[in-house]
Amino acid sequence: MANTLIMYGRTLLTMSVSLYSSRVVLGQLGEVDYGIYFAVAGVTFVIAFLNSALAASTQRHLSVELAFQDADRLRTVFSASLQIHAAIAVAVLLVCETVGLWFLHTHMVVPPERMQAATWAFHCAAFTVALTVLQVPYNALLAATERFSAYAAFDIAHALLRVLIALALILAVGDRLELFSSLMLGLVVVIFMAKVGYCRLTLEASRYRPCADFGLLRRLASFAGWSLVEVLSVVLNIHGFGLLLNLHFGPVANASQGIAVQLANATSTLASNLQITASPRIMKSYFQQDASQFHDLVARNAKTAFFLMLVLVVPVVLEADAVLGAWLGDVPEYSVGMVRLLLVTGLVNSLSYPLVTVIQATGNIRRYQIIVGGLMLTAVPVGALLLSFEAGPLSLFWLLLLLSSLALAVRIRFVMQLTGLAPGYFARRVLQPTSIVTALSFAAAAILAAALPNLPLPEISRFLAACIVTATAIYVLGFSDAERRWLLGMLSDRLLRFRRAST
Repeated sequence: MANTLIMYGRTLLTMSVSLYSSRVVLGQLGEVDYGIYFAVAGVTFVIAFLNSALAASTQRHLSVELAFQDADRLRTVFSASLQIHAAIAVAVLLVCETVGLWFLHTHMVVPPERMQAATWAFHCAAFTVALTVLQVPYNALLAATERFSAYAAFDIAHALLRVLIALALILAVGDRLELFSSLMLGLVVVIFMAKVGYCRLTLEASRYRPCADFGLLRRLASFAGWSLVEVLSVVLNIHGFGLLLNLHFGPVANASQGIAVQLANATSTLASNLQITASPRIMKSYFQQDASQFHDLVARNAKTAFFLMLVLVVPVVLEADAVLGAWLGDVPEYSVGMVRLLLVTGLVNSLSYPLVTVIQATGNIRRYQIIVGGLMLTAVPVGALLLSFEAGPLSLFWLLLLLSSLALAVRIRFVMQLTGLAPGYFARRVLQPTSIVTALSFAAAAILAAALPNLPLPEISRFLAACIVTATAIYVLGFSDAERRWLLGMLSDRLLRFRRAST
């Protein structure tokens, strides 16, 4: 639980700092340049997701070696994983600098006078993604060894440095888009070097030595390759939607998407960070073959991840106009609708996080990745078809919500087949309470806002009221009696420890 609290505190801090820096960057770059940056470098907005998703496959193999307490084998697995991810990073860089660069210059809608800056931003983004892939084994090792304090410290440093970059734009002379892209790449380089240095000093397993065990390399490469399918589907959807919006509606639509993705990602990290701390326990429980504890842990984590997001999603969805207005001042067109749809999609995805961990733990991922990855990869071609029939930009995000819901159903089915999860267990333990709480929270918050129109500071009052109503519904209806006793006992224990430490 201490690890969860560390990551939760880290999330609240980085979320606040990131949202502030985004406002400054949008103000300094303007809608057009901000839209260009998202269109050509939008993948950098989902770096945290890339890290956590890619690290899951490596973490699975590291957790196995930790369970057997074989330090030499652990170091071998890490070194093999580093070699594989270095090869992936080089491949990503080559594709970006050839096919990606050609597409930028021949198909994307960029004002001619901004093409040079857009090209530089694209180069910086390509190297940023390559470095992100290269540091995946280090993130996996930190998570597998439960070094969450260090994990949180690096993310906090990343967020604080982003604020400095945003403030530097205020004083900048020359082309701000080129400067911003360069500084963002420099930020990733600094964090990468610091993370590698920390791991080498504190974790013997992180000290690379060439691995020539081709059997191990083949197994890890196969697992990482199949794991990459789902990761690429998410990245291609975000970047592909950006390209579609750019081609049909221009850079301003990309600015709207960039704002929506930033806010949705900030909210979703509450759930994804819970899963980072829960993954080692879920994998350990699976390897110990304790089916009852394992299924209970999966259900509890799925429900908790959903509820952590719901406390923020309900007030933000209901007060999206006011939230974006207070955050940005001038709100780009379509941003409100995109934010609402992406937040609801994030809620659906939060239920999938522990299910994906379970499927990774079993090692049987090829068929799963083909089905789920293939399903999610249909988003861009179907989205292109929708826009060809003159559907609005929000149609892309309705499509993404539908596909995410279908993917959740597929994941539940796979967990049932691979682990013996009883039919109806997940629906009874997770889907039923989350659906009831969600419906009542939105309805009660909306009714309360309509019934009290003359509150002081109305937007803030409605936001806080929605938070309170949602939290109350979660506690009363979302948890069973046993889960409430566990929750109260855990909080009492933490409070007692805090009081002892302070005296």
